[in-house]
Amino acid sequence: MKKIISLFILLISFQATADSKWSAYATYSPWDLWIPGKYGLVASYKATEKRSYELAWQKASYGFDVFVSDIGNVSEQRLHLTTRSFKYGNSFNYQYGLLYTSYLVNLGKGSVGFDLVEIKTVGALWGVGNRWELEKNFNIGIDWFKLFVPVVTLEKENDALDSATNNSNKNDLKDLIKAFSSIPTVTVLHFEIGYRF
Repeated sequence: MKKIISLFILLISFQATADSKWSAYATYSPWDLWIPGKYGLVASYKATEKRSYELAWQKASYGFDVFVSDIGNVSEQRLHLTTRSFKYGNSFNYQYGLLYTSYLVNLGKGSVGFDLVEIKTVGALWGVGNRWELEKNFNIGIDWFKLFVPVVTLEKENDALDSATNNSNKNDLKDLIKAFSSIPTVTVLHFEIGYRF
């Protein structure tokens, strides 16, 4: 994480030229289906006036009782490679691409004898938004809607099921793992502020 932030600061320290193609964004998504309040970074390359390619990273983490009693912590990380198309103007855009998602659940001691459930998926995303260029190379953006669809589950670390203390907790864990690995997630109002260099 420290390396990603250092790279972001280094990138925005360069002086932009008239034909600058690279941008870096800090992002925040307050409303998300699974774990809200995601923060992140985006590196964007403007290939043409109508198309850019982006590598984005987002993370959110909370510690409270959500699905299982005495839960310790739930976190989600997303990494996606997307194409952003400005086909209908310089601001409105739609995006599509590939998605890697990792969910990590550290379980409380009262529920199970094992401390970890981890799910990793690969999928697709689609979204619509707007971006506006401000003075002095600063940009702002809002993605109005994003849909993240898991397609393939790469890994399920669910040994906690064998250690569950009762059937109710075991069923809750099964439901949690199934939901994270198969149900699409939605983000509404994804905010971005960035710098072109």
